[in-house]
Amino acid sequence: METTVNIQIDIFNRITSEARARKISRSKMVILLLEMTMKKPAPPRLGRLVQYQESRSPEEWHTFHITFLDDEYEYFQDLRKLLKMSVSLLLALAVKKFLDDPTVTIDTDNYLFKSYLIVKEIVDSITCWRLYWGYPPGIMHTLQKTTR
Repeated sequence: METTVNIQIDIFNRITSEARARKISRSKMVILLLEMTMKKPAPPRLGRLVQYQESRSPEEWHTFHITFLDDEYEYFQDLRKLLKMSVSLLLALAVKKFLDDPTVTIDTDNYLFKSYLIVKEIVDSITCWRLYWGYPPGIMHTLQKTTR
């Protein structure tokens, strides 16, 4: 899935230097940072509009073209919906949170979240949706309960 993120030039430069240091592509660095955000997301911000990055002059922005796998794209759209922040803002915050903290280890394993499930359940006549970012143990039992 091809898309773009608009990021501040200083953020783009941080991503570029960190990717070079790790000998991975900038796209891979972006994906790792967003996946790290998924591991410890902020609480959902229900009832709010999506928050975007602060306004700056046009020359301070870089439009970065990136290709996500289908499941990665869905994960990051989920984050956008739940946290009510643009993917570009989530990325900028991830750079500041993870790259500015020397105690944070960035795992370059590219199998962090490689299963994506959406399960529909009816609980007391209320339709519920569960989003799974990964393949949890015992999911077959959960799926059997919801398809009966």
